Amino acid sequence: MGRLVTFSLGIYHVYFILYSTIWDIKHPNYETWAGRWKTLTFITCMINCWYFIASFLHEFLLTLLLPECITKKVRCFLDTVFGSVVCPAALLVVCAFWPIYLYAPNMIWSARYSEACGPVYGHMMHSLLAVMALVEVVNYNHKYPSFFKGLVMCSAFAVFYVCWLYYQRAFIGVWPYAILHKFSEKQRMVFVGGVVGLLGVLYTLQYILHHVVHPTKSTTESTTAASKTKSRKAE
Repeated sequence: MGRLVTFSLGIYHVYFILYSTIWDIKHPNYETWAGRWKTLTFITCMINCWYFIASFLHEFLLTLLLPECITKKVRCFLDTVFGSVVCPAALLVVCAFWPIYLYAPNMIWSARYSEACGPVYGHMMHSLLAVMALVEVVNYNHKYPSFFKGLVMCSAFAVFYVCWLYYQRAFIGVWPYAILHKFSEKQRMVFVGGVVGLLGVLYTLQYILHHVVHPTKSTTESTTAASKTKSRKAE
């Protein structure tokens, strides 16, 4: 079942890249500086594609061609990236997009974007990201880094995008999201800080979820020992 899910996710993301490339020609930002790479949504989508395709290749190709010591290192790297960046960023895109979209659609996804891509691609970018990430959490027992190490990597990703956001403003004079134009400088800083804080919360929640679904050996042994102790006391 696990290999089937990995296969399905890999094929889906290959399809997403092909579909995205075709749609890119019609995208309003295609001819502008940096294109769609200005938005967190597209960057996160591409990171997800790279991760899931790499996992697909690891599972069905690299394990057959390369020594076990190398494939283990590759898997460890993929697990670290997934737990620190891929899953938290995917959850952030969905959790940040939909409340704003439901309140004021043009502030986050303008009508010209909807006309260019249609609802299917919109959901592929803003809904399925979280679904795929959560399926992967449940499907595969990743070897997550320590909580602090993963949080540092997650924070580094957040700092990177915030810097990228402000660089765009300084370089081309506009923000990638219309909602940022509506705020004063202080309000904008609070908003961006709140989104970064939400990323930290989502990182923590997915970290906890993974360890609940896939308890470590030490956790399992502690639970077993505690159960035995209780049963002895009851006797």
